[in-house]
Amino acid sequence: MKTLLSIVSALILLISSVGMASAQSKTTYRDASGRTTGSSTTNSSGKTTYRDASGRTTGSASTNSSGKTTYRDASGRTTGSSSTNSSGKTTYRDASGRTTGSSTRR
Repeated sequence: MKTLLSIVSALILLISSVGMASAQSKTTYRDASGRTTGSSTTNSSGKTTYRDASGRTTGSASTNSSGKTTYRDASGRTTGSSSTNSSGKTTYRDASGRTTGSSTRR
């Protein structure tokens, strides 16, 4: 009985650790020489945090339920936003809400 309990406990720990590991997605950015220039991690709620090569946070991005993405600097101040309409056109805005550019999906 103790052995069965130990096996079940080990399986629960393994399953929960796999779930936590898959809850975050990490991307590493490299230059042409292969040196790491930064990284980003996206958590299960969709917030992406950007870091420099030293691991210091440089900014973040999060998307709300209506599809608007807000970009913030390392201090948490909003630096801009973007949203995509039903035609696939993405509009970029600065922190004041002024349009700074757009792109269209093809």
